[in-house]
Amino acid sequence: MQKVCFLSHRGESDDAPENTLQAFQLAMQQHSDGIELDVRLTTDKQVVCVHDATLERVAGVALPVADSTLQQLQEVHPVPLLAEALSVLTPPAIMQIELKGLPELIPFVKSVIDKFPDKQNLLSISSFEAETIAQAAAAFPDFPRVLLIDLQQKFGTFPSAETVIEFLRPLQCGISFRADYAANAEFVRSLQQAGLRVVCWGVSSDELGLQMARLGVEAMTCNHAVALRKKAAELQLQ
Repeated sequence: MQKVCFLSHRGESDDAPENTLQAFQLAMQQHSDGIELDVRLTTDKQVVCVHDATLERVAGVALPVADSTLQQLQEVHPVPLLAEALSVLTPPAIMQIELKGLPELIPFVKSVIDKFPDKQNLLSISSFEAETIAQAAAAFPDFPRVLLIDLQQKFGTFPSAETVIEFLRPLQCGISFRADYAANAEFVRSLQQAGLRVVCWGVSSDELGLQMARLGVEAMTCNHAVALRKKAAELQLQ
């Protein structure tokens, strides 16, 4: 069985505020397999680590990221720059960068990443937006890229591997699907045999995460990745 990378979702976000340097640093201190984070563009063109379009959920202030400067955001919440997160990343840990918002974000993200040539081989790109992940191919041709998707929601039922392969072909990317008990090892293996990277998200319970590990996904994002990896190792799933 191949090794599964347990990525700390928005950092070790069960134990520290999500998408903050504290959460990223905790992941590295605990030797997580890697970090998953979200990036958005501020009005002064800074690439920041924030999941939602506003800070209302994390800070109680409905400040829109796209219409605020970095300074305005940091006055109400410890919003870090992508560059700061990359500085925290310690090899061999990897980082999955989720692009939020419009494709116009891509060149700004590339500009930041280009300043870290020694970490290029540790990075991958993800997005829920098909147009964004397709356009990311030109900017990051050598990076693993995955479309984030809820397969049940998209297709109305859990689809066949052949349906997913055909759907992803024009996007030139792999997949990060919402963890689902409807998936099986043959589904994952078929995608991998087609040359696709297979990741999952939405690990709502340890048992669901362990089941995804049994199926052979290459990585998964979870809020307490280090603890889940330990459970997987105890069950010899690592």
